[in-house]
Amino acid sequence: MTPQDICYILYTSGSTAAPKGVTLAHGLLIANGFDIGERQHLRASDRLWLAVPLFWSFGSANAVPAIMTHGGCLVLQESFEAGEALALIERERCSVYYGMGNMARALLEHEDHPGRRLGAMRTGLTIGPPEDIAMTIEALGAAELCNVYGSTETYGNCAVTDADDPLALRLHSQGLPLPGMTIRAVDPVARRPLPEGEIGELAVAGYVTPGYYRAPELDAEAFDRDGYFLTGDLGTIEADGRIRFRGRLKEMIKTGGVNVAPREVEQVLLQHPDIVQAYVVGVPDRSKGELVAAVIELRAGAAADPAAIVAFCRERLASYKVPARLAFRTAAQLPRTPTGKIHKPSLVEQLAANSATWHECKTRTA
Repeated sequence: MTPQDICYILYTSGSTAAPKGVTLAHGLLIANGFDIGERQHLRASDRLWLAVPLFWSFGSANAVPAIMTHGGCLVLQESFEAGEALALIERERCSVYYGMGNMARALLEHEDHPGRRLGAMRTGLTIGPPEDIAMTIEALGAAELCNVYGSTETYGNCAVTDADDPLALRLHSQGLPLPGMTIRAVDPVARRPLPEGEIGELAVAGYVTPGYYRAPELDAEAFDRDGYFLTGDLGTIEADGRIRFRGRLKEMIKTGGVNVAPREVEQVLLQHPDIVQAYVVGVPDRSKGELVAAVIELRAGAAADPAAIVAFCRERLASYKVPARLAFRTAAQLPRTPTGKIHKPSLVEQLAANSATWHECKTRTA
């Protein structure tokens, strides 16, 4: 066995495309896992709660090597159920949270939450908009929770905030590149590096996959001529070197010839007091090419009021970014990948098949 030998073949969850077999080598898996743990300040006394699937890189290429290289304990929940998770976290005195925003919200809203003692919880990793990260800290009491950026191809993470970073930095950035990682933003067409602060496609060199399993044609598409892995994600490199994720390149909406980043619109919608989750997609339109459309999950007891939501957006967004269509769904009605991510292509198909569920909104064009 050598550090270059393949440890895992992990299939991506396919939130925007067909799953691909990503190979990961032993040596870099351990090295990067250790570095991820260092950003969380993990120690041998830590106990990491994990209920995400182990075939997902967040578990197998991230949580497992992070805690094991620091001598800590891994507490597995076979499948996520909020009440059981609260009991398990309390009983095992878990101090490290590895989960998504929807999990944290289920914990926070569960009837057993007020009575559970979760005081051992300290740090961990999650992803999502600032509102979700702040909510996760509230739900678990994990005051040192870290924000992250990465993919299966980059051994789970390539940038992580530090547990000691000020909260504002952990809410609004994905941190500095990990040791062994170089990240730059490039022009999606010309592939030239962009100045700091300018939005481009994030490209990563260093600890990246040796290649896709039996798919050399995918390798040729995934790496640029400098050997950087092209993530398909939009982001910026800030003046302090921190990474800011801005959304998926393939999800960019082109309406009337102008680009709209779904994540920007989603973050505005999440500021509305009645909205729990929002997912923004582009839907075909004969005159504009695409329209900005939003699928919204409301808080329990809130009434659907499309006009009020559009008015809220108009106060905070340029007119062309305001959703032209709204649909309301419960969490159970949203299509997901096996790892729990919202599958946006299926969401577009689902809504196209039942256009009667849309609320058409009058939007200003200037």
